[in-house]
Amino acid sequence: MTGKIKLLEPDIGDKAVDDRGAIFSYVPKDAIVEFVYVYSKPTGVRGKHFHKHFDEYIMMVNGEGIYYEPLEGGGERKIIVGSGQTIYIPKYTPHTFYPLVECKAVSLLTAKWNDFEDPITPYKK
Repeated sequence: MTGKIKLLEPDIGDKAVDDRGAIFSYVPKDAIVEFVYVYSKPTGVRGKHFHKHFDEYIMMVNGEGIYYEPLEGGGERKIIVGSGQTIYIPKYTPHTFYPLVECKAVSLLTAKWNDFEDPITPYKK
């Protein structure tokens, strides 16, 4: 069974790579209304929750880690992410992040976190 979390592929135009470096573009399916800087220590597991009110895009700025997504039929899916990669997590999709090293990421949300009393809902494995 396939999970709901998607590792996104950037759009790389003809003029995106030159002697200065590269520009990688991602186009979300819904409007982003809030972005959050996330710093994770290698010992700090984040997650074991889902979001009922918004989708989440996470772009890794620095570091490496593994997202775990429990699957409906049992078991779990592992998604390894590193610097420059972006994942999409639809609402109601449980997820947990295990940083392998110090990580910095930007979380982009399709609704404002503080607009809800319950922006995260814990789940049990």
